[in-house]
This record gives sequence, structure tokens and C-alpha cells, in this order.
Amino acid sequence: MRAAVLNETGGPDAVRLTETDRPVPADDEVLVEVAACGMCGHDQADRMGLTTIPLPEILGHEIAGTVVETGAKVQRVRPGDRVAKKQFTTCGRCPACFAGREIQCPDRVFNYGGFAEFVTAKESTLLPVPDGVGLAAASVVACAVGTCLQALRRIARLLPGETVVVTGAGGGLGLHGVQVAAALGARVIALTGSAEKAAQLKGLGADHVVTTADDGYWREIMDVTDGRGAEVVLDNVGHPKVFSQCFRGLAHGGRYVFTGQVTGERVGFHPAFVFGKEAVITGSASTLMSTFVDAMALVAEGTVTPVVAEYPLADVVRAFEDLDARRIVGRAVIVP
Repeated sequence: MRAAVLNETGGPDAVRLTETDRPVPADDEVLVEVAACGMCGHDQADRMGLTTIPLPEILGHEIAGTVVETGAKVQRVRPGDRVAKKQFTTCGRCPACFAGREIQCPDRVFNYGGFAEFVTAKESTLLPVPDGVGLAAASVVACAVGTCLQALRRIARLLPGETVVVTGAGGGLGLHGVQVAAALGARVIALTGSAEKAAQLKGLGADHVVTTADDGYWREIMDVTDGRGAEVVLDNVGHPKVFSQCFRGLAHGGRYVFTGQVTGERVGFHPAFVFGKEAVITGSASTLMSTFVDAMALVAEGTVTPVVAEYPLADVVRAFEDLDARRIVGRAVIVP
């Protein structure tokens, strides 16, 4: 089969299209013919060496496709089923898994292998794709939609009527974060470096769009909120300059949630700023299976519309180039 393999970290061309053996499913696994696999900042960080993973590796964790073979112990899915995969595999037996907090599973393993024609997956990681949801859209539900839903609903405890600032609003997380926040009843302020994206962001649910070209855009956040500030910041960027602006625009008692980091730069702050505002600074790591189910339901009912840009597997290097250059609106999706 064809697969995009990372042999050593580096630029976009560090990923090479290679012929490799088709994987064989274990007893509790299924073989999925990949229809689509999203490309996100995690893939970018792995490729650049900002994270440490064993190499060589086939990147890609936002996977959707059709089951073609099942292991002997598989019970829920059958060949021909359309499925989407969550980002990680857990043991299913520890206290965290039994309590529905599988992100805290000590045996949690991040999933790879999606930039290929076939991939194996544990049955426990798969969710049926409803009729009417395309597989390219389904591929990004767990990560792009589910991560935002997890961060806003479970971590930020967002309430209807509160104001949410979404950073990097034109990107793969941001465009979906805007939609999720609106679906939860929030007033949404979308931050983007491109004024040309304002109309699209408003069409997806943003009540106000703030361009970040000037260093004083925190003042616009305060103006829009009548001087109160936003109750929640969903920070998909994790850059010190973004943090300094958005934290100044955070309301007293507000919740600042990190979901991503686009560079290796550290974010710093004076503790007095935090306790002076009685602010909560926290993070959201991934997506619970229960959140994945709810995110898929939002997509199936049309409340959230995945925004994707499709690339053939042969163009995986170009997709990484466009991701690095921030030319992609929404989420890049590799289509084998």
C-alpha cells in the first residue's frame, strides 16, 4: 500500500510517499480502508521535532474510512461499516476508563497511521459515521470538533450567554471552535490575522471578528464586552503575544483554556495578574469518547459543519507546506 512516512524530522519534504506492507489487524482490531485523514498541528509538531515520537512513523490520527476486515474478537463493527476514529487508544480497564475519564488512562497511546491507504484500529476507538455525513467531514470530528467541545463544555464549563474569545479562528481548530461555542449559546468573538476571513467567520457563528494585526486588540475585546471582558478564552494558538492580549481581555473570574501551541515559545505571566483577576488558566488535552459521540451528533444534525480542504495522498508535502504557511482555511484532509 502507499503511505506517507516520516523517517526523520524536518520540513514538509521530510515526509516521503512510500510503498509499504498493508497492516494486519490483531484479534481486537479492524482493518480500515482510509477515505480521509485530517492534518493538524499535532502532525506538524511531530514532523518538525517539537514532540518526540519513534521513527519511522506514518503520521495522521484524524481517520475515517470503511471497515474491510475484522479480528476474531471484534463484536461491534462489520466489513462495510463507515467509521471514524478518535485520537488515542486506552486500556478500557483502569479506574479512569471505567469512570469515563479515559484521557487520564495511564496506558493511553496516541494513534498514528492515517496518511496511508489502510490502517488498523482498536474496535474501542471507532464510532459509526451517520448517514448523510461524508467521510472527509467525519475524519476531523474527533479532533477539530471534539477538542473544542471538550474544552468549552467540560473544561471551561461554558454557560449560555457568556462571551468566548476564539484565537486562531480561521484555522483548523478555530473555525470549529467558533461553531461549537455558538452551538452552546455563547456570544463569540473570533480573532484572526486576516480581515478577509471576517465574512466567513460571521457566517459560521461569530458575533464579532477582531483582526490581530495591531498589538492593542485586547481593547476591542473590552469594548465589545462593555468593559467586562470575555468569560472564556479558547486559545488554539498558545503564543506569548496572543496570551498577553487575550488575558488582558479576560473578565474577572474568567477561564483561559489552552488547546494548542503553534511554536515552541514559552508563555509567561506575573502571578499577580492571575490572582488579581481570580482567573483560571487551564488546558484541554483531547476528546473523550462521550464527547466524540456528541460532536458527531452536532455534525449529523447540521449544527456544526466541518470545514476541510482536501489533498490527495500524493500531495501530502504540499498540504504540509500550506499548513506551515497558514494558507489553509479550516482543516487539511488527506484523501488516499
